[in-house]
Amino acid sequence: MKTATAKIGRAVRRILLGGWWVLGGTLLPAASGGLTAGAAAADITPDPAMPNWTVPRAYAEVHDALQVRAVVLDDGGSKVALIGWDLLDAREFAVARVRREVAAATGIPAERIMVQATHNHAGPKSEMGPEPLMPRERGLSATAQRHPTYRSWADRLVRLTVDAVQRADAARVPVTLRLGRATVGEWIFNRRPLRPDGTVQSMLEPADPTVLPNGLRFGPVDPTLTVIGLRGMDGAAVATLFHVPIHPVVVYGGYKGLSADWPGAATEALAGKVGGAAMFLQGCAGDLVPSRRGLEVAAKMGAAVAERAAAAAAKAVPLRSGPLRTAAETLVLPVNPEVRAVMKTETLTVEVGAVRCGELVLVFLPGEPLQEIGTAIQTASPFFHTVVLGYANGRGVGYFGLPGGKRQGGYEMTDVGAGTDEAGRLIVEAAGRVLRRLAAEPP
Repeated sequence: MKTATAKIGRAVRRILLGGWWVLGGTLLPAASGGLTAGAAAADITPDPAMPNWTVPRAYAEVHDALQVRAVVLDDGGSKVALIGWDLLDAREFAVARVRREVAAATGIPAERIMVQATHNHAGPKSEMGPEPLMPRERGLSATAQRHPTYRSWADRLVRLTVDAVQRADAARVPVTLRLGRATVGEWIFNRRPLRPDGTVQSMLEPADPTVLPNGLRFGPVDPTLTVIGLRGMDGAAVATLFHVPIHPVVVYGGYKGLSADWPGAATEALAGKVGGAAMFLQGCAGDLVPSRRGLEVAAKMGAAVAERAAAAAAKAVPLRSGPLRTAAETLVLPVNPEVRAVMKTETLTVEVGAVRCGELVLVFLPGEPLQEIGTAIQTASPFFHTVVLGYANGRGVGYFGLPGGKRQGGYEMTDVGAGTDEAGRLIVEAAGRVLRRLAAEPP
C-alpha cells in the first residue's frame, strides 16, 4: 500500500511540476519529451607527408591528433547531427558530400546535418570542389589538394565522419539540457584596433595584447564562454559543448607540423574534468585571436579554457529542451568587383541555418564572420540563449563584417573576403528571418 501511495505521489508531483523531475534535490527538465543524445569521435589525422597548405613542404610530424566529433540529438520524432572537424574549414563541396553519405547511412535528413570546423590552422582544409576559388586559394591550397596523400585522406575523412555519426546515434540515451557561461577575455585579442580617423591598423600578432601604441582604440571583444551540457538521467555528462570565438592560431606560424591547436587541448581537458564527450563550437572569430602564441601555449590555454568551462558546467542551469526544429535560408551574394575576374563569378551562394532545442538556438554561419556579426544576430534574436557559430556549412564569402568594414580596411577586408561591403548585413538579416521562423513555431 505504501509503495502504491508513493508511486501516486511521485506522479502527482511530476504533474504539478509541469513536466520537470526532482532528482537529488535539483529541479531538472524531464526527458519524457523524448530528448536523447549520443556522442562519438574518430582520429582524422592525415599522413604527415601531406603538403602543408601554408608552406610548400610536408607537415612532416604530428604533435597531437586531429579529430572528427559528432553529437546526435533526437526528440523522439526527428534527429539532428552536429559534426565538428579539427580542420581549417568546412567547405560547401565537403559538406554536401558528408551530408549525402551521412543521410544515406543514418536516415538523418541532409538539412539536419550541421558541419562545422574549429578553423584549426595547423591542419588541412576540407575538400575543394568545383566552387569558385578565392585568389589566395589558387596557390598553395590547391596544390596541396592535388597531392596523392590528400585524395586518400579526403575519402577517409568522409568514411570516419559517417562512422562517428552512426556510433553517436547508436549511443543515444535520455538527456537533460543545461547551460552555463564564464569569461575567458584574458585569452582574446581583437586584431582590428582603430586609429583616430576610424580606419583599422591590423595587428595579426600583437607584440603586447594588453597595451596599444599610437593612440589606438581596442576593438570589441565578447569574452563569453558558453557551455551546453547534455546530462543523462543520473546527472552524469553525456556530452559537453563549449563555444567561444578565438582563432586557433596559437601554434600556427612557428610550428609547421599537425596539431589540433588550443581547441584540441581544451576539448580533451574538458572531457577529463566533466566526463563524457566534449566538443568545441567555434564562434564568430574573424577578428579575434589568442592573446598569446607558441606551441607550449596550446596546452596552457586549453587547460585554462577547460577549467573555466568545467566551472560553468558546474553552475549550469536547466533549460526546457522542447522539440528539435531546424530552419535555413540560402542567399546569393554579390562578389566584390576586385576579385570577380580571378574567381570567374559574380555571385556566391551561402547557407544560413539554425537549430532550436526548446530555449536554446544554435545559429550556423558560413565563412569567417567578425565578432560584430555574432553580436548583431544575438542582440536581435527572439531567443535569449542564442549561440552563433561561424565556419559552418560552407566557406561562403570568406571574411565578412558589417557595412563600413571595407572603408575601415585591414587584413580581413582584403581579397580574403570575397563579398561586397553589404554581405554581412544580408547574412545578419537572413539569420534574423530564420530565427523568427523558429520562434513562430509552437513550442
